[in-house]
Amino acid sequence: MEQAAQAVREAAVRWLAAQGATVRFFAEADNCVRPREERDGDAAPFLIEVQGTPNLFHELAHVVLLGRIAKDHATEYARIPFQLAAEHGRRLLLEELACCIASCAWHPGSDADAQAWLDEQVGIQPCFFGMEGELARFLAECEQVLAADRGAFVAVCERALAGVRAALLAGELPIAAATPPRRFEPRTEWRALLLRHGVAPIG
Repeated sequence: MEQAAQAVREAAVRWLAAQGATVRFFAEADNCVRPREERDGDAAPFLIEVQGTPNLFHELAHVVLLGRIAKDHATEYARIPFQLAAEHGRRLLLEELACCIASCAWHPGSDADAQAWLDEQVGIQPCFFGMEGELARFLAECEQVLAADRGAFVAVCERALAGVRAALLAGELPIAAATPPRRFEPRTEWRALLLRHGVAPIG
């Protein structure tokens, strides 16, 4: 891993450790946040288990948006399928997309890698909203939600990006290294994603 990307990753791990989480990387990780169990040995109260750096930054963005570490970011899975027509569902959608954007901004690979990561992460979401296997329908319904208030979408994304940067600085990353590798502008990248999947943007 490039030295600069390694330094960023280590800063993220240090900050999460200070919040009470041990970070573990392994290929079969569930990309989750869970409470420590007896079998985990001498670990912090929470474990964040991820497959790689992009997954780490997705989880980190969730932590900064929630303001604390909690199991699965306090997501109420019993309420699946979430409803985009409900305030709770819209909030979850905006936060999830913001975490996707933040993890893309800090993705250690190329711009193409970051775009592919965005497609992959957004592509996971339909199953949580009762649209498994219907990505185009999901994207179209999300676009209806986002088009109604583009400002809210951008604001949550900017809060995630700023929170991640603040966490990295608190994790002892030098200020000169605290700018994300790429400017992943939310509206532009969301529109491009829609077009890649044959969904017409609104407006």
